Amino acid sequence: MHRGAMRGCLHQHVRRHFSKGSMDVTAEVRDALNNRRPVIALESAVITHGLPYPKNVQTAMEMERIIKSHGIVPATIGVIDGRVKAGMVSEQIDALGLPTEKKTVKVSRRDFPYVLSQGLNGGTTVSGTLVIANALGIQFFVTGGIGGVHIDGQNSMDISADLLELSRCPIMVVSAGIKSILDIGRTLEYLETVGVCVASYNSKGDFPAFYTKKSGYHSACDVTTPKEAASLLEQCQNTGSGVLLAVPIPEEKITKAEIDIAINNALNLCAKQGIMGKNVTPFVLSEVSRVTKGVSMETNISLLKNNSLIGSKIAIEYYSKVLSPWSKPIFEIKKNIKKANNSVVVVGGSNVDYVLQVDEDFKLDGRMLAGQMKQVSGGVGRNIADALGRFGHDVYFLSAVGGDSNGELILKSLNHISTENVVVIDDHLQPTSWCVVLQNRTGDCMACIGDMGCHEQISVDMIKINIDALYRSPLVVIDGNVCAETMKFVIGFCNEENIPVYFETTDISVAAKPFRTDMWKGLSFISPNFEELQQISNAIPVCAQVTYLES
Repeated sequence: MHRGAMRGCLHQHVRRHFSKGSMDVTAEVRDALNNRRPVIALESAVITHGLPYPKNVQTAMEMERIIKSHGIVPATIGVIDGRVKAGMVSEQIDALGLPTEKKTVKVSRRDFPYVLSQGLNGGTTVSGTLVIANALGIQFFVTGGIGGVHIDGQNSMDISADLLELSRCPIMVVSAGIKSILDIGRTLEYLETVGVCVASYNSKGDFPAFYTKKSGYHSACDVTTPKEAASLLEQCQNTGSGVLLAVPIPEEKITKAEIDIAINNALNLCAKQGIMGKNVTPFVLSEVSRVTKGVSMETNISLLKNNSLIGSKIAIEYYSKVLSPWSKPIFEIKKNIKKANNSVVVVGGSNVDYVLQVDEDFKLDGRMLAGQMKQVSGGVGRNIADALGRFGHDVYFLSAVGGDSNGELILKSLNHISTENVVVIDDHLQPTSWCVVLQNRTGDCMACIGDMGCHEQISVDMIKINIDALYRSPLVVIDGNVCAETMKFVIGFCNEENIPVYFETTDISVAAKPFRTDMWKGLSFISPNFEELQQISNAIPVCAQVTYLES
Protein backbone atom coordinates (compact mmCIF):
# COMPACT_ATOMS: atom_id res chain seq x y z
CA MET A 1 0.00 0.00 0.00
CA HIS A 2 1.24 3.49 -0.84
CA ARG A 3 2.29 5.36 2.30
CA GLY A 4 -0.06 8.29 1.68
CA ALA A 5 -2.95 5.90 1.15
CA MET A 6 -2.06 4.03 4.32
CA ARG A 7 -2.14 7.26 6.30
CA GLY A 8 -5.52 8.15 4.87
CA CYS A 9 -7.02 4.89 6.17
CA LEU A 10 -5.98 5.45 9.77
CA HIS A 11 -8.85 6.32 12.11
CA GLN A 12 -11.15 6.96 9.16
CA HIS A 13 -14.18 6.11 11.29
CA VAL A 14 -13.60 9.17 13.46
CA ARG A 15 -12.26 11.62 10.88
CA ARG A 16 -14.64 14.58 10.77
CA HIS A 17 -15.34 16.43 7.53
CA PHE A 18 -14.18 19.98 6.86
CA SER A 19 -14.37 21.40 3.36
CA LYS A 20 -10.91 21.50 1.82
CA GLY A 21 -12.22 24.24 -0.47
CA SER A 22 -11.98 26.67 2.44
CA MET A 23 -8.51 25.58 3.51
CA ASP A 24 -4.95 26.31 2.41
CA VAL A 25 -2.41 23.69 3.45
CA THR A 26 1.25 24.55 3.00
CA ALA A 27 3.33 22.30 0.77
CA GLU A 28 5.53 21.39 3.74
CA VAL A 29 2.57 20.23 5.85
CA ARG A 30 0.93 18.42 2.94
CA ASP A 31 4.15 16.62 2.04
CA ALA A 32 4.72 15.53 5.64
CA LEU A 33 1.17 14.18 5.98
CA ASN A 34 1.28 12.36 2.65
CA ASN A 35 4.57 10.73 3.58
CA ARG A 36 3.55 9.94 7.16
CA ARG A 37 6.14 12.20 8.76
CA PRO A 38 5.39 13.90 12.09
CA VAL A 39 3.29 17.06 12.16
CA ILE A 40 2.33 19.01 15.28
CA ALA A 41 -0.62 21.41 15.23
CA LEU A 42 -0.39 24.77 16.98
CA GLU A 43 -3.26 27.11 17.80
CA SER A 44 -3.33 30.79 16.87
CA ALA A 45 -5.65 32.19 19.57
CA VAL A 46 -2.54 32.57 21.72
CA ILE A 47 -1.24 34.89 18.98
CA THR A 48 -4.44 36.91 18.51
CA HIS A 49 -5.86 36.94 22.04
CA GLY A 50 -3.40 35.28 24.45
CA LEU A 51 -0.23 37.38 24.47
CA PRO A 52 0.57 41.01 23.63
CA TYR A 53 2.55 42.03 20.56
CA PRO A 54 5.44 41.33 19.93
CA LYS A 55 5.65 38.57 22.59
CA ASN A 56 2.85 36.70 20.81
CA VAL A 57 4.67 36.48 17.50
CA GLN A 58 8.06 35.80 19.08
CA THR A 59 6.62 32.95 21.16
CA ALA A 60 4.79 31.41 18.20
CA MET A 61 7.96 31.47 16.11
CA GLU A 62 10.02 30.01 18.96
CA MET A 63 7.53 27.14 19.37
CA GLU A 64 7.82 26.40 15.66
CA ARG A 65 11.62 26.51 15.91
CA ILE A 66 11.69 24.03 18.80
CA ILE A 67 9.43 21.64 16.89
CA LYS A 68 11.45 21.98 13.67
CA SER A 69 14.66 21.31 15.59
CA HIS A 70 13.33 17.79 16.23
CA GLY A 71 12.73 17.13 12.53
CA ILE A 72 8.98 17.69 12.88
CA VAL A 73 6.77 19.96 10.77
CA PRO A 74 4.80 22.55 12.79
CA ALA A 75 1.35 23.47 11.48
CA THR A 76 0.15 26.74 12.99
CA ILE A 77 -3.58 26.87 12.27
CA GLY A 78 -5.60 30.05 11.90
CA VAL A 79 -7.86 32.05 9.60
CA ILE A 80 -6.68 34.86 7.30
CA ASP A 81 -9.09 36.72 5.02
CA GLY A 82 -11.70 34.02 5.42
CA ARG A 83 -9.35 31.16 4.52
CA VAL A 84 -8.27 28.48 6.98
CA LYS A 85 -4.49 28.23 7.03
CA ALA A 86 -2.88 24.94 8.01
CA GLY A 87 0.74 25.93 8.32
CA MET A 88 1.84 29.55 8.13
CA VAL A 89 4.90 31.48 7.02
CA SER A 90 6.38 34.04 9.41
CA GLU A 91 4.71 36.95 7.60
CA GLN A 92 1.27 35.40 8.17
CA ILE A 93 1.96 34.80 11.86
CA ASP A 94 3.12 38.39 12.20
CA ALA A 95 0.00 39.64 10.40
CA LEU A 96 -2.25 37.76 12.84
CA GLY A 97 -0.35 39.02 15.86
CA LEU A 98 0.02 42.66 14.85
CA PRO A 99 -2.65 44.94 16.39
CA THR A 100 -4.79 46.36 13.56
CA GLU A 101 -8.16 47.96 13.09
CA LYS A 102 -9.38 44.88 11.22
CA LYS A 103 -11.52 42.66 13.41
CA THR A 104 -9.77 39.51 14.57
CA VAL A 105 -12.11 36.85 15.90
CA LYS A 106 -11.45 34.12 18.44
CA VAL A 107 -12.48 31.06 16.41
CA SER A 108 -14.05 28.04 18.09
CA ARG A 109 -15.90 25.31 16.16
CA ARG A 110 -19.12 27.34 16.07
CA ASP A 111 -17.38 30.45 14.67
CA PHE A 112 -16.02 29.00 11.43
CA PRO A 113 -19.15 29.62 9.29
CA TYR A 114 -19.32 33.32 10.20
CA VAL A 115 -15.58 34.03 10.05
CA LEU A 116 -15.13 32.28 6.70
CA SER A 117 -18.23 33.76 5.11
CA GLN A 118 -17.26 37.30 6.16
CA GLY A 119 -13.64 36.99 5.07
CA LEU A 120 -12.32 37.78 8.54
CA ASN A 121 -9.08 37.02 10.34
CA GLY A 122 -9.22 34.69 13.32
CA GLY A 123 -7.15 32.90 15.90
CA THR A 124 -8.28 29.32 16.41
CA THR A 125 -8.93 28.13 19.96
CA VAL A 126 -8.19 24.61 21.13
CA SER A 127 -11.52 23.36 19.77
CA GLY A 128 -11.12 25.24 16.48
CA THR A 129 -7.61 23.91 16.03
CA LEU A 130 -8.73 20.37 16.85
CA VAL A 131 -11.39 20.55 14.13
CA ILE A 132 -8.82 21.35 11.45
CA ALA A 133 -6.11 19.05 12.81
CA ASN A 134 -8.52 16.12 12.90
CA ALA A 135 -9.74 16.81 9.36
CA LEU A 136 -6.15 16.65 8.15
CA GLY A 137 -5.18 13.59 10.20
CA ILE A 138 -2.70 15.38 12.46
CA GLN A 139 -2.07 13.32 15.60
CA PHE A 140 -0.50 15.91 17.95
CA PHE A 141 -1.43 19.37 19.16
CA VAL A 142 0.67 21.51 21.50
CA THR A 143 -0.84 24.40 23.44
CA GLY A 144 -0.54 26.23 26.76
CA GLY A 145 -3.73 25.26 28.55
CA ILE A 146 -7.16 24.15 27.42
CA GLY A 147 -10.52 25.67 28.28
CA GLY A 148 -12.91 24.08 30.70
CA VAL A 149 -15.82 24.58 33.06
CA HIS A 150 -15.91 28.19 34.24
CA ILE A 151 -16.32 29.13 37.87
CA ASP A 152 -20.02 28.69 38.74
CA GLY A 153 -20.34 26.75 35.50
CA GLN A 154 -22.80 24.36 37.14
CA ASN A 155 -25.28 27.27 37.09
CA SER A 156 -24.19 29.32 34.07
CA MET A 157 -23.50 26.26 31.88
CA ASP A 158 -20.41 28.13 30.63
CA ILE A 159 -18.35 25.16 29.47
CA SER A 160 -15.64 25.44 26.85
CA ALA A 161 -16.18 23.72 23.52
CA ASP A 162 -12.60 22.45 23.88
CA LEU A 163 -13.80 19.63 26.11
CA LEU A 164 -16.41 18.16 23.79
CA GLU A 165 -14.10 18.49 20.80
CA LEU A 166 -11.43 16.53 22.65
CA SER A 167 -13.90 13.66 22.97
CA ARG A 168 -14.44 13.70 19.19
CA CYS A 169 -10.84 13.79 17.99
CA PRO A 170 -8.24 11.00 18.38
CA ILE A 171 -5.49 13.54 19.02
CA MET A 172 -3.06 14.04 21.90
CA VAL A 173 -3.26 17.58 23.28
CA VAL A 174 -0.04 18.40 25.12
CA SER A 175 -0.70 21.25 27.55
CA ALA A 176 -0.01 22.50 31.06
CA GLY A 177 -3.46 21.27 31.98
CA ILE A 178 -6.52 23.46 32.28
CA LYS A 179 -6.29 27.23 32.52
CA SER A 180 -6.15 27.96 36.24
CA ILE A 181 -8.82 30.66 35.99
CA LEU A 182 -11.33 27.82 35.53
CA ASP A 183 -12.91 25.20 37.77
CA ILE A 184 -10.33 22.44 37.40
CA GLY A 185 -12.21 19.88 39.48
CA ARG A 186 -15.46 20.14 37.52
CA THR A 187 -13.54 20.21 34.24
CA LEU A 188 -11.89 16.89 35.07
CA GLU A 189 -15.29 15.44 35.97
CA TYR A 190 -16.70 16.61 32.63
CA LEU A 191 -13.79 15.13 30.69
CA GLU A 192 -14.39 11.80 32.40
CA THR A 193 -18.06 11.94 31.43
CA VAL A 194 -17.32 12.51 27.73
CA GLY A 195 -14.63 9.82 27.67
CA VAL A 196 -11.41 11.82 27.36
CA CYS A 197 -8.32 10.15 28.79
CA VAL A 198 -6.51 12.57 31.11
CA ALA A 199 -2.89 11.78 31.95
CA SER A 200 -0.19 13.66 33.81
CA TYR A 201 3.36 13.63 32.51
CA ASN A 202 6.00 12.51 34.96
CA SER A 203 4.31 14.07 38.00
CA LYS A 204 3.17 11.03 40.00
CA GLY A 205 -0.43 11.71 39.02
CA ASP A 206 -0.59 15.31 40.25
CA PHE A 207 -2.63 17.39 37.83
CA PRO A 208 -0.94 20.76 37.22
CA ALA A 209 -2.63 24.12 37.66
CA PHE A 210 -1.11 25.83 34.61
CA TYR A 211 1.07 28.35 36.48
CA THR A 212 2.00 25.85 39.21
CA LYS A 213 2.90 22.15 39.34
CA LYS A 214 -0.01 21.00 41.52
CA SER A 215 -3.70 21.85 41.47
CA GLY A 216 -4.74 19.60 44.33
CA TYR A 217 -6.41 17.22 41.86
CA HIS A 218 -5.13 14.02 40.30
CA SER A 219 -5.18 12.63 36.78
CA ALA A 220 -6.62 9.24 35.94
CA CYS A 221 -3.11 8.05 35.07
CA ASP A 222 0.50 9.14 34.82
CA VAL A 223 3.09 8.47 32.10
CA THR A 224 6.78 9.02 32.70
CA THR A 225 8.42 8.79 29.27
CA PRO A 226 7.69 9.80 25.66
CA LYS A 227 7.43 6.10 24.80
CA GLU A 228 4.69 5.55 27.39
CA ALA A 229 2.83 8.63 26.17
CA ALA A 230 3.03 7.45 22.56
CA SER A 231 1.65 4.03 23.51
CA LEU A 232 -1.18 5.71 25.44
CA LEU A 233 -2.23 7.68 22.36
CA GLU A 234 -2.13 4.56 20.22
CA GLN A 235 -4.57 2.77 22.52
CA CYS A 236 -6.81 5.81 22.99
CA GLN A 237 -7.25 6.07 19.23
CA ASN A 238 -9.04 2.73 19.33
CA THR A 239 -11.83 4.52 21.21
CA GLY A 240 -11.99 7.50 18.85
CA SER A 241 -11.37 9.92 21.71
CA GLY A 242 -8.46 12.21 22.42
CA VAL A 243 -5.87 12.41 25.17
CA LEU A 244 -5.20 15.39 27.39
CA LEU A 245 -1.57 15.13 28.50
CA ALA A 246 -0.95 17.55 31.37
CA VAL A 247 2.71 18.59 31.59
CA PRO A 248 3.70 20.49 34.74
CA ILE A 249 5.72 23.66 34.26
CA PRO A 250 9.47 22.95 34.78
CA GLU A 251 9.99 25.83 37.19
CA GLU A 252 7.38 27.71 39.22
CA LYS A 253 7.82 31.48 39.10
CA ILE A 254 4.84 32.29 41.29
CA THR A 255 3.17 30.50 44.22
CA LYS A 256 -0.29 28.97 44.00
CA ALA A 257 -1.52 31.31 46.75
CA GLU A 258 -0.33 34.39 44.84
CA ILE A 259 -1.84 33.33 41.55
CA ASP A 260 -5.14 32.32 43.18
CA ILE A 261 -5.53 35.79 44.72
CA ALA A 262 -4.78 37.47 41.38
CA ILE A 263 -7.25 35.24 39.53
CA ASN A 264 -10.07 35.69 42.06
CA ASN A 265 -9.66 39.48 41.97
CA ALA A 266 -9.68 39.43 38.17
CA LEU A 267 -12.82 37.26 38.09
CA ASN A 268 -14.59 39.63 40.49
CA LEU A 269 -13.64 42.57 38.28
CA CYS A 270 -14.85 40.63 35.27
CA ALA A 271 -18.26 40.09 36.90
CA LYS A 272 -18.57 43.77 37.85
CA GLN A 273 -17.90 44.85 34.27
CA GLY A 274 -20.36 42.31 32.83
CA ILE A 275 -17.75 40.49 30.76
CA MET A 276 -19.01 37.06 29.67
CA GLY A 277 -18.40 34.15 27.31
CA LYS A 278 -15.25 33.93 25.23
CA ASN A 279 -14.18 37.42 26.34
CA VAL A 280 -13.60 36.23 29.92
CA THR A 281 -10.35 34.35 29.35
CA PRO A 282 -8.36 37.08 27.53
CA PHE A 283 -9.59 39.72 30.02
CA VAL A 284 -8.63 37.67 33.08
CA LEU A 285 -5.25 36.65 31.65
CA SER A 286 -4.45 40.27 30.86
CA GLU A 287 -5.50 41.43 34.32
CA VAL A 288 -3.51 38.68 36.06
CA SER A 289 -0.44 39.61 34.00
CA ARG A 290 -0.84 43.23 35.08
CA VAL A 291 -1.21 42.38 38.76
CA THR A 292 1.74 39.95 38.75
CA LYS A 293 3.86 42.48 36.85
CA GLY A 294 4.32 40.17 33.89
CA VAL A 295 5.34 37.08 35.86
CA SER A 296 2.23 35.17 34.78
CA MET A 297 2.89 36.03 31.14
CA GLU A 298 6.50 34.87 31.33
CA THR A 299 5.27 31.66 32.96
CA ASN A 300 2.81 31.21 30.10
CA ILE A 301 5.58 31.63 27.53
CA SER A 302 7.87 29.23 29.40
CA LEU A 303 5.30 26.45 29.54
CA LEU A 304 4.40 26.91 25.86
CA LYS A 305 8.03 26.29 24.94
CA ASN A 306 8.34 23.35 27.32
CA ASN A 307 5.18 21.75 25.94
CA SER A 308 6.63 22.11 22.43
CA LEU A 309 9.71 20.22 23.56
CA ILE A 310 7.80 17.41 25.30
CA GLY A 311 5.27 17.13 22.47
CA SER A 312 8.08 16.82 19.93
CA LYS A 313 9.73 13.99 21.84
CA ILE A 314 6.45 12.10 22.08
CA ALA A 315 5.70 12.62 18.38
CA ILE A 316 9.11 11.22 17.42
CA GLU A 317 8.48 8.14 19.56
CA TYR A 318 4.96 7.70 18.19
CA TYR A 319 5.88 7.96 14.51
CA SER A 320 9.02 5.86 14.77
CA LYS A 321 7.43 3.02 16.73
CA VAL A 322 3.70 3.13 16.07
CA LEU A 323 2.74 4.61 12.71
CA SER A 324 5.99 4.69 10.82
CA PRO A 325 6.67 2.13 8.11
CA TRP A 326 10.06 1.86 9.83
CA SER A 327 8.36 0.09 12.73
CA LYS A 328 8.39 -2.76 10.22
CA PRO A 329 11.81 -3.88 8.97
CA ILE A 330 13.62 -0.59 8.48
CA PHE A 331 15.08 -1.43 5.13
CA GLU A 332 11.63 -1.77 3.53
CA ILE A 333 11.75 2.01 3.19
CA LYS A 334 13.63 1.64 -0.10
CA LYS A 335 10.36 0.57 -1.74
CA ASN A 336 8.83 3.95 -1.02
CA ILE A 337 11.65 6.42 -1.69
CA LYS A 338 12.94 7.41 -5.09
CA LYS A 339 16.73 7.09 -5.15
CA ALA A 340 18.59 10.23 -6.25
CA ASN A 341 21.97 11.81 -5.80
CA ASN A 342 21.34 14.45 -3.18
CA SER A 343 22.89 16.02 -0.11
CA VAL A 344 25.80 14.50 1.78
CA VAL A 345 24.41 13.55 5.21
CA VAL A 346 26.52 14.45 8.23
CA VAL A 347 25.58 12.89 11.58
CA GLY A 348 27.63 14.24 14.42
CA GLY A 349 28.35 16.48 17.34
CA SER A 350 27.93 20.21 17.83
CA ASN A 351 29.60 21.96 20.72
CA VAL A 352 31.08 25.27 21.75
CA ASP A 353 34.87 25.26 22.03
CA TYR A 354 36.75 27.45 24.48
CA VAL A 355 40.35 27.53 23.28
CA LEU A 356 42.86 28.58 25.96
CA GLN A 357 46.41 29.25 24.80
CA VAL A 358 49.13 29.90 27.38
CA ASP A 359 51.64 32.56 26.35
CA GLU A 360 54.47 31.33 28.59
CA ASP A 361 56.00 28.06 29.70
CA PHE A 362 53.78 25.90 31.89
CA LYS A 363 54.58 26.13 35.57
CA LEU A 364 52.12 23.95 37.45
CA ASP A 365 52.57 25.51 40.88
CA GLY A 366 49.24 27.32 41.20
CA ARG A 367 50.38 30.64 39.73
CA MET A 368 48.43 32.76 37.21
CA LEU A 369 49.63 32.10 33.67
CA ALA A 370 49.29 34.72 30.95
CA GLY A 371 47.21 33.57 28.02
CA GLN A 372 44.42 34.11 25.53
CA MET A 373 40.95 32.65 25.11
CA LYS A 374 38.57 32.48 22.19
CA GLN A 375 35.09 30.99 21.89
CA VAL A 376 34.10 29.29 18.65
CA SER A 377 31.41 26.98 17.33
CA GLY A 378 32.86 23.50 17.10
CA GLY A 379 32.06 19.83 17.15
CA VAL A 380 33.50 17.54 14.50
CA GLY A 381 30.18 16.92 12.76
CA ARG A 382 29.32 20.62 12.79
CA ASN A 383 32.75 21.54 11.44
CA ILE A 384 32.45 19.09 8.55
CA ALA A 385 28.91 20.21 7.68
CA ASP A 386 29.94 23.86 7.86
CA ALA A 387 32.99 23.28 5.66
CA LEU A 388 30.94 21.45 3.03
CA GLY A 389 28.42 24.29 3.05
CA ARG A 390 31.13 26.92 2.67
CA PHE A 391 32.45 25.07 -0.39
CA GLY A 392 28.98 25.16 -1.94
CA HIS A 393 28.11 21.48 -1.48
CA ASP A 394 24.63 20.31 -0.54
CA VAL A 395 24.68 18.94 3.00
CA TYR A 396 22.06 17.54 5.38
CA PHE A 397 23.14 17.89 9.02
CA LEU A 398 21.79 15.88 11.97
CA SER A 399 22.96 16.95 15.44
CA ALA A 400 21.84 18.11 18.90
CA VAL A 401 22.22 21.22 21.05
CA GLY A 402 20.70 22.45 24.29
CA GLY A 403 18.13 25.18 24.76
CA ASP A 404 20.72 27.75 25.86
CA SER A 405 22.83 30.59 24.50
CA ASN A 406 25.51 28.16 23.32
CA GLY A 407 22.88 26.29 21.33
CA GLU A 408 21.76 29.54 19.71
CA LEU A 409 25.39 30.33 18.83
CA ILE A 410 25.78 27.00 17.06
CA LEU A 411 22.52 27.34 15.12
CA LYS A 412 23.55 30.80 13.90
CA SER A 413 26.91 29.40 12.79
CA LEU A 414 25.19 27.05 10.33
CA ASN A 415 24.16 29.84 7.95
CA HIS A 416 26.11 28.25 5.10
CA ILE A 417 23.64 25.35 5.06
CA SER A 418 20.03 25.54 3.87
CA THR A 419 17.79 25.80 6.94
CA GLU A 420 15.63 22.99 5.54
CA ASN A 421 18.67 20.69 5.74
CA VAL A 422 19.61 21.43 9.35
CA VAL A 423 17.88 19.05 11.76
CA VAL A 424 19.21 19.81 15.22
CA ILE A 425 17.50 18.44 18.32
CA ASP A 426 16.99 21.42 20.65
CA ASP A 427 16.72 19.96 24.17
CA HIS A 428 15.80 22.60 26.76
CA LEU A 429 16.59 20.14 29.56
CA GLN A 430 20.14 19.43 28.40
CA PRO A 431 23.01 21.96 28.13
CA THR A 432 24.83 22.27 24.83
CA SER A 433 28.01 20.23 24.74
CA TRP A 434 31.19 22.20 25.37
CA CYS A 435 34.92 21.62 25.22
CA VAL A 436 37.83 23.50 26.78
CA VAL A 437 40.99 23.07 24.69
CA LEU A 438 44.25 23.85 26.50
CA GLN A 439 47.16 24.77 24.22
CA ASN A 440 50.79 25.54 25.00
CA ARG A 441 52.55 28.63 23.69
CA THR A 442 53.30 26.96 20.34
CA GLY A 443 49.65 26.00 19.79
CA ASP A 444 49.96 22.27 20.51
CA CYS A 445 46.96 20.74 22.30
CA MET A 446 47.93 19.65 25.79
CA ALA A 447 44.50 18.51 27.02
CA CYS A 448 40.76 18.79 26.43
CA ILE A 449 38.03 18.94 29.06
CA GLY A 450 34.39 18.76 28.08
CA ASP A 451 30.79 17.73 28.62
CA MET A 452 29.56 15.77 25.60
CA GLY A 453 26.28 14.58 27.16
CA CYS A 454 24.05 16.42 24.68
CA HIS A 455 25.34 14.22 21.86
CA GLU A 456 23.33 11.34 23.36
CA GLN A 457 20.23 13.07 21.93
CA ILE A 458 21.37 12.03 18.44
CA SER A 459 19.28 8.89 18.73
CA VAL A 460 18.12 6.05 16.51
CA ASP A 461 14.64 7.59 16.55
CA MET A 462 16.05 10.84 15.18
CA ILE A 463 17.74 8.92 12.36
CA LYS A 464 14.53 7.04 11.55
CA ILE A 465 12.60 10.28 11.21
CA ASN A 466 15.21 11.47 8.66
CA ILE A 467 15.91 8.10 7.06
CA ASP A 468 14.84 9.27 3.60
CA ALA A 469 17.72 11.78 3.58
CA LEU A 470 20.17 8.94 4.25
CA TYR A 471 18.63 6.79 1.54
CA ARG A 472 19.06 9.52 -1.07
CA SER A 473 22.56 10.48 0.01
CA PRO A 474 25.67 9.64 -2.04
CA LEU A 475 27.75 9.65 1.16
CA VAL A 476 27.04 9.56 4.89
CA VAL A 477 29.54 11.05 7.33
CA ILE A 478 29.39 10.12 11.02
CA ASP A 479 31.70 11.24 13.80
CA GLY A 480 32.86 9.56 16.99
CA ASN A 481 30.63 11.70 19.21
CA VAL A 482 27.56 9.68 18.19
CA CYS A 483 26.57 6.90 20.60
CA ALA A 484 27.34 3.30 19.63
CA GLU A 485 23.66 2.36 19.22
CA THR A 486 22.97 5.14 16.72
CA MET A 487 26.28 4.53 14.97
CA LYS A 488 25.46 0.85 14.53
CA PHE A 489 22.04 1.70 13.09
CA VAL A 490 23.42 4.25 10.60
CA ILE A 491 26.26 1.99 9.44
CA GLY A 492 23.92 -1.00 9.16
CA PHE A 493 21.39 0.88 7.07
CA CYS A 494 24.04 2.35 4.77
CA ASN A 495 25.73 -1.03 4.35
CA GLU A 496 22.41 -2.60 3.34
CA GLU A 497 21.82 0.15 0.77
CA ASN A 498 25.43 0.30 -0.52
CA ILE A 499 25.88 3.87 0.68
CA PRO A 500 29.51 4.65 1.55
CA VAL A 501 30.19 5.73 5.14
CA TYR A 502 33.00 8.03 6.17
CA PHE A 503 33.85 7.73 9.87
CA GLU A 504 35.58 10.76 11.38
CA THR A 505 37.59 9.37 14.28
CA THR A 506 37.26 12.63 16.28
CA ASP A 507 39.44 11.91 19.34
CA ILE A 508 41.55 9.11 20.81
CA SER A 509 38.84 8.51 23.44
CA VAL A 510 36.19 7.61 20.81
CA ALA A 511 38.19 6.68 17.70
CA ALA A 512 37.89 2.94 18.34
CA LYS A 513 34.14 2.98 19.04
CA PRO A 514 32.98 1.20 15.84
CA PHE A 515 36.01 -1.11 15.91
CA ARG A 516 35.04 -2.79 19.16
CA THR A 517 32.35 -4.73 17.26
CA ASP A 518 31.88 -5.85 13.67
CA MET A 519 30.24 -2.56 12.68
CA TRP A 520 33.62 -1.29 11.40
CA LYS A 521 33.26 -3.66 8.45
CA GLY A 522 30.56 -1.35 7.07
CA LEU A 523 32.88 1.67 6.97
CA SER A 524 34.30 2.92 3.68
CA PHE A 525 36.69 5.65 4.81
CA ILE A 526 38.49 6.77 7.95
CA SER A 527 41.21 9.40 8.42
CA PRO A 528 42.75 8.93 11.88
CA ASN A 529 45.87 10.61 13.15
CA PHE A 530 48.66 8.42 14.48
CA GLU A 531 47.38 8.28 18.09
CA GLU A 532 43.84 7.47 16.94
CA LEU A 533 45.13 4.76 14.63
CA GLN A 534 46.92 3.19 17.57
CA GLN A 535 43.62 3.01 19.50
CA ILE A 536 41.91 1.46 16.48
CA SER A 537 44.69 -1.10 16.10
CA ASN A 538 44.43 -2.11 19.74
CA ALA A 539 40.64 -2.53 19.43
CA ILE A 540 40.74 -5.03 16.54
CA PRO A 541 42.03 -8.43 17.72
CA VAL A 542 42.94 -9.64 14.23
CA CYS A 543 45.29 -6.73 13.62
CA ALA A 544 48.97 -7.23 14.21
CA GLN A 545 50.60 -5.19 16.91
CA VAL A 546 51.74 -1.87 15.48
CA THR A 547 55.45 -1.14 15.81
CA TYR A 548 56.29 2.48 16.54
CA LEU A 549 59.49 3.90 15.17
CA GLU A 550 61.22 7.03 16.32
CA SER A 551 61.97 9.26 13.35
